[in-house]
Amino acid sequence: MKLSTFRSRAIALLLVVGCVAAACGGNDDSSSADSGASAPDASTATAEPAESQPTATHDDGFPLTFTNCGQEFTLDSAPERVLLMEASAPSLMFAAGAMDLVIARIEDFNEEYYTADQLAVLSEIPALLAEATATGGVEVSLEAIVDHDPDLVIGFDNAILTHDSLADVGIQFYVMPPFCDNPPTPSFESILDEVRFYGELFGTTETANASAAALEAAVASAADAPVAEGKTAAALYVTSDGSAIYAYSSLGMVHPLMEALGMTNVFAELSERVPEVSIEEVIGRNPEVLVLLYEDFELTPDEISALVTELPGASSITAVEQGAVYPLLFNFAEPPTPLVVEGLSLLSAQITG
Repeated sequence: MKLSTFRSRAIALLLVVGCVAAACGGNDDSSSADSGASAPDASTATAEPAESQPTATHDDGFPLTFTNCGQEFTLDSAPERVLLMEASAPSLMFAAGAMDLVIARIEDFNEEYYTADQLAVLSEIPALLAEATATGGVEVSLEAIVDHDPDLVIGFDNAILTHDSLADVGIQFYVMPPFCDNPPTPSFESILDEVRFYGELFGTTETANASAAALEAAVASAADAPVAEGKTAAALYVTSDGSAIYAYSSLGMVHPLMEALGMTNVFAELSERVPEVSIEEVIGRNPEVLVLLYEDFELTPDEISALVTELPGASSITAVEQGAVYPLLFNFAEPPTPLVVEGLSLLSAQITG
C-alpha cells in the first residue's frame, strides 16, 4: 500500500469515540461523543449537494484508486489488517466476505444486530482498551490503535481522528460515507453500492456481489407488498431519559426504509437531518405510524414507547390512539448498512404482527 510504515513516533493524542457512530461527524470539534446525543449531533447535516458514494477505478484488481469524503486515495494491494471503529461496520464486512481480515474492534456489538454465528466471530476479535466517559462515550488512545498495527481503519472521523492524523502514523483511514461532512443521499441502493465497493477493496468481489443481490431482492420483496401503504408516519429518535425527541427528515436512512413499506414521512421536508422537535409538533402533524429509534439496550421496547406516548397530549396522536407505535433499535435504521435491510423486515413484522 502507498503508506509510510513508520509507526514508532510518540503519540499523546486521545481519540474520543462515541458508542454510537451517528453521534460523530467529520466537522465535530468536540473532544467526546455522547451515546445519548446521536440525534442532536447528526442534526447538523443539511440538504446541501451531497458527495457521491465511493467509487473505485482500477484494472483487474490493484492498484485501486477511490475517493472518500472528497479525497482520493490509492492502494497498491488489498488491506490485510482491518480495525473497525463503528458498531454497524461488521455488517458490511460480513456481507463482503472479509471479516477474516478484522484484527481489532473499537466497541462491543450488541447481540441483537448479529446472528449467533456472527457473534461467535466477533467475540474472537480483540476489543481496544477503552474507558467510559461521563457522557456515555469511550476514550481510546491513538497509541492503542497503532499497537494493533492495522493497515486500514474503518469508521467515522472527528476533530482528532482524521485521514491525515492516521496517515501520519502509516494507517489508511476509510470514513464510512454517511459520516463524511457532506454525506450522500441515503438509499437502499447506496447500501448495495457500499457492499460492492467493499468487495473491490478487499478482493472479495464474488461474495460481495452475491450479498448485494440478496439484499436487493429482500428490499424488492418488501417494497412489492408494502405493509403500511398510504399511512403517514414519523420516525423519532428517543433519548434514554426522555428529555428530548428528534424527528428524521428525508436525509435519514430511516426515510427510505419507511417509504419502502408504503409510508409517507410527515417530517420529510425539514432541511436538517434530525432536528429536535417538541411533542406539540408531532401532535400537529398527527402521524398514523410512529417509528421510535433508540439505542439504550437497558430499556425494553415498551419503556421506549412510554417515553413518547406518555408525554402530555401524545394520546391524541393517531398512531398512539391506534397502537401503531414501533420501537426499532438504532442500527436497524441508521446508518445505511445491511442492518437496515434487516430492519426493514423487523419493522414490517411489527406492523403486521
